[in-house]
Amino acid sequence: MSNFELPDRVNPYQLADKLSRLEGVIGAKRLKRLDESTAGIDESAQVSLGFDRDESGRRLISGHVTAIVNLQCQRCLQVYGSKLDGEFTLALVYNDEMAKALPAHLDALLLLPDALLDVADIVEEELLLSLPMHAMHPEGECRIETQFGTDESTGSPDKAPNPFDVLKVLK
Repeated sequence: MSNFELPDRVNPYQLADKLSRLEGVIGAKRLKRLDESTAGIDESAQVSLGFDRDESGRRLISGHVTAIVNLQCQRCLQVYGSKLDGEFTLALVYNDEMAKALPAHLDALLLLPDALLDVADIVEEELLLSLPMHAMHPEGECRIETQFGTDESTGSPDKAPNPFDVLKVLK
């Protein structure tokens, strides 16, 4: 993939009519919601977007996005790096009836034909959807002890005095 910074806004209807492809990066500064939802973004998101038409004439945006973000482990509370990876296919629609008529494998993107699409918004949405439900280090890398063994002291513990022994004297 190239290191070309993708434009802020594009007309997806025109790009789909021309069967265009965009590849490049979205800078971390443009992914504010993702930055707020994580412990930070390590580098720019790598993006590949294809604008196309399907056999029914629907305009589609298909894409692949990857980014490396910092997450806080829910077990040990330490920050670790995690790679987010997502793929999507969106159908461009301009009213609710078109959205309801889409097949189940397509998600709708409601956008008027003359409106511009903020590229960072759809990339950020997909990366947010790629976040793990529970952020945890990969198995075996967490610094918290999850296996607790027996105490190393071999001696038997001293027997604690019974608080009811006092009542024996009252008899």
